[in-house]
Amino acid sequence: MRYTPMKKIRVIYTSQAAKHFSQRDLLDLLHDCRAYNSLDSIYGFLYYKDNIFFQVLEGETKSVEGLLDRIEKDPRHFNLKIYFKKSVENYLFSNWSMGCIEFNNPRLSLIPSLKGELESKENIERIINNLPEITSLLISNPELNLQ
Repeated sequence: MRYTPMKKIRVIYTSQAAKHFSQRDLLDLLHDCRAYNSLDSIYGFLYYKDNIFFQVLEGETKSVEGLLDRIEKDPRHFNLKIYFKKSVENYLFSNWSMGCIEFNNPRLSLIPSLKGELESKENIERIINNLPEITSLLISNPELNLQ
């Protein structure tokens, strides 16, 4: 029997929080996400600002699409918009089961794309276009990642 590698996919979406998330709420959410994502070999990061979630998910297509189905049904948010969904050769976040940017950290000014509104399609596209640079900056500055 011949081994067929699974397709890798990256999905980037935004959604509106159903309620304001405190840092404690976000840490609780991350705890759950990291546990499930580790089991399914899903990677990525989450950015939360002004009641908007911006998330990058990476993994095998079947796993990521299953997670997207669960995310769409999650009552903690609504108005999910997928901005990017494509096969990829390599993961950008293979070291993070789910990284999360510390949204109150003043060092976020190092990432120009993250200064703007997450409701702006132009800013979302700017983030997507700069994702390799953003990834590099986040990985080289682990203090920006909520633990």
